[in-house]
Amino acid sequence: MGKRRLTRPHDAKAKRGARSSWITWTVLGGLVLVIGGFVAYLMTQGPGQMARKGGVAPDFTLRLLNGQSVTLSSLRGHPVLINFWHST
Repeated sequence: MGKRRLTRPHDAKAKRGARSSWITWTVLGGLVLVIGGFVAYLMTQGPGQMARKGGVAPDFTLRLLNGQSVTLSSLRGHPVLINFWHST
């Protein structure tokens, strides 16, 4: 008479595979919830101030090279040329 095994090898592999599958689906479900929540948050935020043709420009603040700040509303009544540029 041979030795009796305490566990059957194919059962252990099946349990390990089931546990691995469960963990994978749990992580994927969590990621879907987090990403969905973030998208819902972004969609519920109202639109920011938008510039419209012929309307008043949204107020913003810029820092000058000498460290001072200037706001667009402080220049009301004066002609303003805004040049947005980008370098790489």
